Amino acid sequence: MKPVISRSFLDRLFAASDYNSLVQLSSFILGTSTCRLQKADYGLPRPFFLIIESLVWFAQAERSGAWTYFEATSAPRQQAMLDALTAEAPAGFAQAYATGIEEWRNEAKMAALDRWLSEHDDENNRWLWRLANVNREKIDELLS
Repeated sequence: MKPVISRSFLDRLFAASDYNSLVQLSSFILGTSTCRLQKADYGLPRPFFLIIESLVWFAQAERSGAWTYFEATSAPRQQAMLDALTAEAPAGFAQAYATGIEEWRNEAKMAALDRWLSEHDDENNRWLWRLANVNREKIDELLS
């Protein structure tokens, strides 16, 4: 079943453009019948996948270290994310992600990646809001 989110509620989320609103938007997208958790990219268009998975990556790293994200995330999902970041993300994001894929067992490299993620958290959120705004019409179609 497709969630029905009012246009005015979506307008408020987009107007706020803060982290909590981004998380809510991500949750709504995850709750759609289009989303398939068993698929590497959730079966979603690339911008929607990037919004969801970038939030997961950054949040999990903040809570318990980036290594836990890479330990728990399937190789197909990691590859889908790396491909998507390579195609769409700001400079450095794909390389940072590739480091996590390759070095998640290396404590020193993961400590450096954790610092990088912390330093780029605001940039990640701004970039994800740009993706959401560029794809606003598709988000409206999906959610309302």
